Amino acid sequence: MRRADLKDTILITDILTDSFKKNKSIINVTRKGKNQIKRINSLMKFFFYNAFYNGDVFLSNDEKACIMMLTHNKNRFSIFVKLKFIFWNFNLFFNVLGIKNIKNVLQREKAINKNHPKEPFLHLYYVGVLRNHQGKGIGTNLIKEAINHYNDYKVIYLETSDKRNIPLYQKLGFNIVNTHNELELTLYIMKKKI
Repeated sequence: MRRADLKDTILITDILTDSFKKNKSIINVTRKGKNQIKRINSLMKFFFYNAFYNGDVFLSNDEKACIMMLTHNKNRFSIFVKLKFIFWNFNLFFNVLGIKNIKNVLQREKAINKNHPKEPFLHLYYVGVLRNHQGKGIGTNLIKEAINHYNDYKVIYLETSDKRNIPLYQKLGFNIVNTHNELELTLYIMKKKI
């Protein structure tokens, strides 16, 4: 595993796009119609930048998988980065999500944030594996390596709307701590003590 840099933006974005292009949650929030894959790619680029500036992004050694961890402790941004985030958010809302989906996204974010503790915690933001390499343990190993990278945290959270992911996360020691059925897709909040 190696820490990703900004020069890895396209590689990370491509891995995530390939991994999530059929994910119901991602499809549900991106504006429908022509060029939806392009919009999913833009969403994944936003996720990469968010994780890069608010945590850490790692690549597997074979560059077939990536993981993004939010650490919620890197908030000393330059004015330039703050302006970039304003631009990225504007682009995200109007060009990627579409006005109709903003309400769903904000409800989802509110549900997620309601479950997070006040003390410092890790957030497993996204993990993606190229579709042709899924099911080979690459993602599982990357999750383990990434969690072992951190010593200063006592708890890690994640959320998933794909029930197929739950057994994998449970095998890694995560437990469901809350379920949100009030959203368009059921959201499972999971937690693991480190």
